[in-house]
Amino acid sequence: MRTVTAKGQKALGCGDGSMDEILRSRNGRRRFPWMPYVLWEADGVIFGHFLSPTSEDAAVNCFACDGHAELNGGTLLLTRKSGQWAPVWYKAGVITRHCRRISLATGRQILLCEETDGGMGHSLHGLYTVDFTNPKFAWDRALLIADSYSDTMLGGVQTQSIERVAFEDAGPGEVRVRVYARHGRAKLPNADEAERLPIPKVSSYEIDFRLVGETFTLAPETATAASLFRVLQR
Repeated sequence: MRTVTAKGQKALGCGDGSMDEILRSRNGRRRFPWMPYVLWEADGVIFGHFLSPTSEDAAVNCFACDGHAELNGGTLLLTRKSGQWAPVWYKAGVITRHCRRISLATGRQILLCEETDGGMGHSLHGLYTVDFTNPKFAWDRALLIADSYSDTMLGGVQTQSIERVAFEDAGPGEVRVRVYARHGRAKLPNADEAERLPIPKVSSYEIDFRLVGETFTLAPETATAASLFRVLQR
């Protein structure tokens, strides 16, 4: 990585805006010259032991450096070797903007994160995990996604939200995550009544996940409440 000098010379960025191009050019020639402006924007960093219990790692989140299909961003993972930070990988769609470190029983750490998205009438708010030894697109590691919409094509109106998340110790080496969420859905009696969309009655729910080994699992006693939402990882 390169930083901007006092005169604005050689900024972090490249002609095609690709972090892959930046990483490839570290030990070789660039396809594009260094630009006097930044195309790849870092908007957050979180430190931890992500690769092993003793590694010193940093996840640098980028914003507006990838398309909507990748949630408009990605993460550059760095690790500290011989006193220097070295890149490990860059993954589009791995978003680490709003996250909390979770320590596994081994001492290695993963992240529990949240992100919002939307499109085609949907407004999404999701909780997901990031395991840096097996990075995946955010929604592919989702615990729970709240999905709100108002569309006659979907048969009605749905209002969902994640209000807050609480973390509790559930025993030696165990973590329980309680999600306080709200849900309401009202069906349209007639698809032609588009101008008179109903207002759903919204109720509160509590959904628990427990960290078992290196994976969060849904607590069976809250499975009924969770079934109202999109629970993608069980």
